[in-house]
Amino acid sequence: MAKMMPNEAIPLTVRNAAPGDLAALTALSQKTFIDKFGPLYTPEDLATFLQESHGEAAYQAYLADPENFIRVAEDHTGKLGAYLLCSPLSLPAESALPGAVELKRLYVDSPLQGRGLGSRFVDEALAWARQRGAPEMYLSVFSENEGAQRLYARYGWEKVGEFMFPVGRHEDLEFLLCLKL
Repeated sequence: MAKMMPNEAIPLTVRNAAPGDLAALTALSQKTFIDKFGPLYTPEDLATFLQESHGEAAYQAYLADPENFIRVAEDHTGKLGAYLLCSPLSLPAESALPGAVELKRLYVDSPLQGRGLGSRFVDEALAWARQRGAPEMYLSVFSENEGAQRLYARYGWEKVGEFMFPVGRHEDLEFLLCLKL
């Protein structure tokens, strides 16, 4: 069911992603990653990572898997501006409970930031996890992404570990966060 964001000059529709969103979702995924983190990496490392982790094949697999929960926000022209991806747990959470899930990605394009989409998508991710009966939800966040860390802390996520996350040949320190449901 699509819902309009209240009190905004340009209304947004938030809905489940569909196979027809593949190209737009892939493009948004790459753009938002580059906008947020691109300057941290060499062009070669960035290109390798985008192809492997944010390429069309990756999103085609995410969209095809009914275990995943993918939401998008689009404007009145149909242009995607934000997305949420949740999945069964794939992070290196050594003491995860059976049935734990993951908030894999949540990105909002710059023009739409500050409109509450991040919080809305976190709420939707938590509702999805609870509806599945998941005992806990994990996510990873770049150790230097303090804005995202503050958002997740407001919801009660707690740091339970660290690991190195490869972006091409480069490795970033990631914080592993967990929220008991």
